[in-house]
Amino acid sequence: MNVVYSSSDAYSEICGISIVSLFENNQEVESISVFIVDNDISSLNKERLSRTAKKYNREIIFVPKVDLENMAHTSIYVGQWNIGTFFRLYLGSILPRDINRVIYIDCDMIIRHSLADIYSLDLGTCSVAGVDDCRSDLYRADIDCKPGTTYINNGFMVIDLDKWRVSGFEEKCTQFISARKGDCTYMDQAPLNSILGQADQIYELPAKYNAQRIFFDFTYKQLLALRKPEHHLSESDYNEAITDPIIVHFTPTFLTGTRPWQDKDRHKFTPEYRHYKVISEWKDEPYRKDDRSKKKKLMTLLCRACPKFVMIPVMSYLHSKWYPKKRLKVKEHLLGATEGKL
Repeated sequence: MNVVYSSSDAYSEICGISIVSLFENNQEVESISVFIVDNDISSLNKERLSRTAKKYNREIIFVPKVDLENMAHTSIYVGQWNIGTFFRLYLGSILPRDINRVIYIDCDMIIRHSLADIYSLDLGTCSVAGVDDCRSDLYRADIDCKPGTTYINNGFMVIDLDKWRVSGFEEKCTQFISARKGDCTYMDQAPLNSILGQADQIYELPAKYNAQRIFFDFTYKQLLALRKPEHHLSESDYNEAITDPIIVHFTPTFLTGTRPWQDKDRHKFTPEYRHYKVISEWKDEPYRKDDRSKKKKLMTLLCRACPKFVMIPVMSYLHSKWYPKKRLKVKEHLLGATEGKL
C-alpha cells in the first residue's frame, strides 16, 4: 500500500500522529510505504517520523516539493492555508514512475480502520475517489462544472496516478492556476474538481472516509439547511460517518474553531487523537494554544450564543450564496484580465 502525506515542519507532529493511527489500524497490511512531500521539515522531525516507521516495520520516504509559483509563473494566494496543499496535484511527477496508485491523506486526519479494501477499489474509468464536500452549486459554477457534479473534499483520496500522467492532468492544473493568477477558491480543490469533474473522472466515496467536523457540529437536517447542497449525502451515510467513521478529518469550523492538538478542543474523537499522540514520538510535546485571530474567536462566540434557528440561515446565506458569488466575481475579473493579455 502506497500512502502520501504532505507536511511542513509546523505540521510534522500532526502528520506523525496521523501516521501512527494509520500504522496501528492497518497492521494486517503486508507492506505500507509512506511518501511525505517535504515542505521544509526539520531534521529533528524527520528523525521522529523515520523512527515511527521503524517501530512498525514500515517505510517512510521523503520526496521533494515542486516549485509551483515558478511553474505557473505567478504568486499563489494561500490565505489561511499552506502552499503545500497544491503539491498533491503533482504526485504523478513527484513520485517515482513505478508508483501507479496511492492513497493521499491530510495530516489533520486519524485513520480508525483498515484501508486495505479502499486501496484496491475498482475506480472504473475514474482517476480519483473522494467524499463529496457538501457545497451549493454556485461553487461548481466557479469552476465551470455543471450543477450536481461531484465536488470532493481532497483531504482523503484514492488516486490512479497512471491515468493522471496519461491525461496530462498536471499540465492542466498548472494552466488553471496560472489563468487565475494563483487565486483559487479553496486552493487546489478548484483545479482538481474543475478538471476531473468536467471529465466525469471522480468516484464518490461514502462520507465515513472523510468525516469532517461540520458533520459533528450539526444534525443532518441542519447540515443541509446550512450548506444548501444540491448534490448531497444521504441521512444513513451521514449517520454512519458520525458513529463509526473510517477517517476523521479535524477540519475547523466557525462553531467550534479549535482542533485536537489544541488544549481546549472537545471533538467527539479528540480522545482517540490524543491516544495516538501518547504513543507517538511527540508524546512529550505540549498541546498548543488556540491561535486564531480575535475576529475568528469572536465569530465563534457569537455563533454559539445565537439560537441555531437564527444562526443557521445567516451562515447558510454567507456560505452557500454570498461567498461563492464573491468568488465568481473574482474569477471573472482574473480570467478577463488574462484574456486581455492574450
